Amino acid sequence: MSQKKIGENGKIPISSSLLNNIFQLIMDRRFSEAERNLDEVVAKLGEEGRDEFKRGFIKALKGIILMYRSNEQESFIRTLDPNNIDSLKRYLEEFTRNSRDMLQGEYDRGYFLALANYIRFMLRRAGSGREDKAEDDGGLVEQ
Repeated sequence: MSQKKIGENGKIPISSSLLNNIFQLIMDRRFSEAERNLDEVVAKLGEEGRDEFKRGFIKALKGIILMYRSNEQESFIRTLDPNNIDSLKRYLEEFTRNSRDMLQGEYDRGYFLALANYIRFMLRRAGSGREDKAEDDGGLVEQ
């Protein structure tokens, strides 16, 4: 793993499988387990000296869990149609672009990175994520 500052290269040092596990637990409505896995992400990112990029990333993951747990039907996350592949691809493109846009603040870039990973999970779940490995996670998380 590179010693570059997290967010500087648009990557986060956690495995895509850990993130996907969190997202699957959310879909299965196993929120306590998802939160325990999120605690593992927080531990891997380190509490001390956490930068804004990490804070945004973690906040977005917590928000996704909260939206599903609260069963709030009006939230953006809950209104996503998991079968509308074109719409999901547009959101993925937008969130990925925003996560890499140096004009965005570090917190926002981290937040968009987590959302991009969630949308990517939804695309894979819908069976459309048949891209090659390099595009699979967009190079946004460690393998």
